[in-house]
Amino acid sequence: MLDVQPFRGIRYTAAAGEPASVIAPPYDVIGEEERRRFLAANPYNIVAVDIAAGGYDEAASRWSRWLEEGIVARDHRPAFYAYRQVYPAPAGGARTRWGLTAAVRLAEYGEGVVFPHERTLPKAKEDRLALMRATRAQLSPVFGMHFGAAAPLDHVLAGACTHEPAADLTDGDGVRHTLWVLDDPGLVRTVQKALEPARVIIADGHHRYETALAFRNEQRAKTQGSWPENAAWNYVMMVLVDMDSEGLTVFPTHRLLQGVEGLTAERLLERWRPVFDLEPVDAGAAAGPEAVARTLEGALAAAGDEPAFAVYTADGRAFLVRLSDHRTWAEAAADRPAPWRALDVSVLHGLALPLLGLDDEDQSSGEFLSYTRSAEEAVAAVQTGARQAAVLVRPTPGAAVRDVALAGESLPQKSTYYWPKLLTGLVMSDLDSPVGL
Repeated sequence: MLDVQPFRGIRYTAAAGEPASVIAPPYDVIGEEERRRFLAANPYNIVAVDIAAGGYDEAASRWSRWLEEGIVARDHRPAFYAYRQVYPAPAGGARTRWGLTAAVRLAEYGEGVVFPHERTLPKAKEDRLALMRATRAQLSPVFGMHFGAAAPLDHVLAGACTHEPAADLTDGDGVRHTLWVLDDPGLVRTVQKALEPARVIIADGHHRYETALAFRNEQRAKTQGSWPENAAWNYVMMVLVDMDSEGLTVFPTHRLLQGVEGLTAERLLERWRPVFDLEPVDAGAAAGPEAVARTLEGALAAAGDEPAFAVYTADGRAFLVRLSDHRTWAEAAADRPAPWRALDVSVLHGLALPLLGLDDEDQSSGEFLSYTRSAEEAVAAVQTGARQAAVLVRPTPGAAVRDVALAGESLPQKSTYYWPKLLTGLVMSDLDSPVGL
């Protein structure tokens, strides 16, 4: 059973300045230059705590001071927080994505309630755990996709959000973010009942979820088996989005190869031809990055249902690559579930890259692979000589993410890019206050 509870959110007050100046994307997509730019615009920006330059003690001290000075304040009553994002659609026009910010009871992955879809890195979890210990707060929500609810959550939220929003702002990417406080007990119970039979797949924030689990286990150990069930650290702040929502957009994340010894178009042909069909794509010998990227994306869109990806090399040659030897792939991935074997990214990481000499350790080391959401940026990196080759992939369908997760498998790194990102700073959670009505 999915246990979702209202909580007394911590939100910025008018003393912090304009709402758009205090929010930020998730910490793991912010570079140092962007962090400094946020702070130059407003020293109360959430990155001052979420990515404190002076470390965890500085983060804790600043967070405590903000609470004392009224820069941020706890809401008086427990509430759910409806979160609407309106953003430019890839094919034009606009899309609307509804989410519910709630305290979701933590469950180990094996309990059949919350499922991961990718692996995590120890270093990132250590960082988030140290910050959580220092601040005793959850600053950034986990992004969860739910399925199996008793009623469509989008309709419930849209019908409930007819009053004045608590926040309404537009970010630099043209995404409009609107937040409503939902503290009516009847509505809270309606939402809880609708979500009871649902299950959740983590779309973004695996490190934060696993950090919250580790913190919970620490707190349970300290209390020696006696703790209140409504303790906030038994829960994680999560934005729940309906997996079947029309507002859910997934972009591909393209791969860039560097430092691979002797990597040329001829070597690719030599290594991949025994198991792949490589169809030359006329990308234009003198074409710029945008034109080449559009050509390759067009070839991928027409590739059909077989696992496929596109590759662009430093000598300006391009190929649409399709799996042809299914027996070899089936043998190589015999211990993987069928939904995993059917994915483009699985074939790329499980067969194509190993044929170039890149095993799992090489692929995760950061030495040979880098990533970008922009196909144009990927092609430009090859044309300028910054990278040896670009591998363009298609988006991983949401249903495939669900099927792989339910089969107990993880996707290769950077298999999904859910857009738009959730903001950090709209609402935060205190780990020392009880949740629930």
